[in-house]
Amino acid sequence: MVVISYPNLFILTCYFYTIGPLTSPNSRLPTKMKLPSLDSLINKSTATLKRFPIAIFFAFAGAGFLMLLLHLPYQLLESHHYYWNITMSCYLGLLLFIALPVFSERALLSKTSNVFLQMGGLVLIFTNYFFLPDHFMIISVIRFTLFSIGLHLLISFVPFIKSGELNGFWQYNKIIFLRILTSALYSGVLYVGLALAILAINELFKADINGKVYGDLWIFLAAVFNTWFFLAGFPSEMKELESRTDYPKGLKIFTQYVLLPLITVYLLILYAYMFKIIFSVQWPVGWVSYLVLGFSIAGILSLLLIHPIRNDEENKWMLVFSRFFYFAIFPLIILLFLAIKRRISDYGITENRYFILVLALWLVFIAGYFLISKTKNIKLIPLSLCMITFLTSFGPWGAFHVSLKSQQNHLTTLLEKNKLLVAGKVKKSEVKISFNDHKEISSVIEYIAEVHGYEKLQPYFVQNLDSLMAIDSTILKNRNTYEQSNKILALMNISYVNSYQTNVTEEESVDYRSETTASFDIKGYDYFISDFRVYKDDVKDTLCSSYRFGNTVISVCFDFKSNWLSISDKSDSLLTFDVSLLIDSIKAKNYVNDNIVKTEDMTMTSGADGFSAKVLFGSIYADRKHDTLSVRHLIADIMIKFGKEKENEVGERNQ
Repeated sequence: MVVISYPNLFILTCYFYTIGPLTSPNSRLPTKMKLPSLDSLINKSTATLKRFPIAIFFAFAGAGFLMLLLHLPYQLLESHHYYWNITMSCYLGLLLFIALPVFSERALLSKTSNVFLQMGGLVLIFTNYFFLPDHFMIISVIRFTLFSIGLHLLISFVPFIKSGELNGFWQYNKIIFLRILTSALYSGVLYVGLALAILAINELFKADINGKVYGDLWIFLAAVFNTWFFLAGFPSEMKELESRTDYPKGLKIFTQYVLLPLITVYLLILYAYMFKIIFSVQWPVGWVSYLVLGFSIAGILSLLLIHPIRNDEENKWMLVFSRFFYFAIFPLIILLFLAIKRRISDYGITENRYFILVLALWLVFIAGYFLISKTKNIKLIPLSLCMITFLTSFGPWGAFHVSLKSQQNHLTTLLEKNKLLVAGKVKKSEVKISFNDHKEISSVIEYIAEVHGYEKLQPYFVQNLDSLMAIDSTILKNRNTYEQSNKILALMNISYVNSYQTNVTEEESVDYRSETTASFDIKGYDYFISDFRVYKDDVKDTLCSSYRFGNTVISVCFDFKSNWLSISDKSDSLLTFDVSLLIDSIKAKNYVNDNIVKTEDMTMTSGADGFSAKVLFGSIYADRKHDTLSVRHLIADIMIKFGKEKENEVGERNQ
């Protein structure tokens, strides 16, 4: 179906399949390029399809479902979440069925063994699909990311699982890396060229082409063309790679004069920060963990890039730098452990902290190995990382189970500390708890609801949480974790506290937005004022706007001191609306800040028989410090009605 939609792309694809590595196996000089014949185009594309048939099938299938998602109306995305599940499974299948044929070729498996291997791979992919949830969950995204990284790493070493052939392993990955860059370049250029061609046709011939065709084009090129083109140049003669000695000069220049100097700069910065901590006797800040990990991984990558030439006579300094680097990162790893230990002891383990801790232990292992080992087997780096990504994705030792248990224990400790647990069940808070505990309980409840699902909190409550959420079906339908957290906290008689709120000023941000409505029913009202806006930055005390309807002038004002909205007709009639009371009313109904409020709960009316108005607030943003509420911004639609007596007064005044 995709090929029929883009027949010209198929021809272009066949043309580029014939372009392989530009260097011969044992030469540094480029070979002479010749335009391929039609037969060679067909043979090359057919050979690629025969070598990786299931991988290419998954590329087409994933592209097809991604296009269906692109054309799906927004309101149907939740009910068709299985499209995402199929797309993610197709991507994992694509990666797995690159690795399996390569392994089969190198291991010289029999036809029967190869069939069983392929069937086992399909079983894994389908099993993964059937275990995916029917709605969006952060855990499924993290696990998908782990599987993707693990399969990429598996591809990087699967033909060289046996010991030895370190040069062949390096050359193999070099070819793959360059092929990835080449595929991305061709795909990008093709997209720009064809997108401009579609734009030209649309503008010149008024073809009224649907704008989503650009998305379809990108999906096809990124998923199908890019994959097939990449696989067309995938290394095949693995044994010959061990004898290759060619090394890209540009890679050496980049590593020696760009990458290694940058690593040295970051090393100096991190050491300076480490000495600052030692002399000031302070705990390291949390985000230093990411700097140390990034620096260490970049350094290891640099050493991998120069591995084949490290023993050359003119490159002896590289061996010295390598040994110095692994010695130098040990103090930084200690700094990393101190930073992550402080976060874990204060707030427990989350998935991010779990992975940082695991990577820190991995760095200790790798640095120690390359300092002690004489072999210095570089295959150990992707092999060990591959094992880590798969092992941490499941089981009681995995990131998700460990993080959930840690946060549940942390929550239990907080609840017991504030006497909110009776026989293991939550009771309503009868006294005000400390701000820090209040904030931390809100944070843990929100984390568990967002990452693991509110169902994991059921053991703490007598009330059925499914029934509680079902009261408002939109919470379950939209998987609104903010609303879920707020309802659960309400069972404890605790309000939601934003993670950015501080105890110093007792600040609270209020951000409410009304449900989106396509139209307003103004039947029974004489005048309609649309989109009245107030910004605190624009004025100091009062903002007024006048609206003329024929000979009638309506004035709308907002007083920032009292938070009152007033409406008058320049006579003795005045209507007032207390926005502070509205905010308190919304908060009492357990709405969550920065979320959607029902239209009727964002509406105020005022007036008598002679003069009345209805105000529909579209959004309200305010700051609360202690007991003082300060409105920063609001948007409202206003409907005004005159009674008979008032209409006569207005008419006489106009005459």
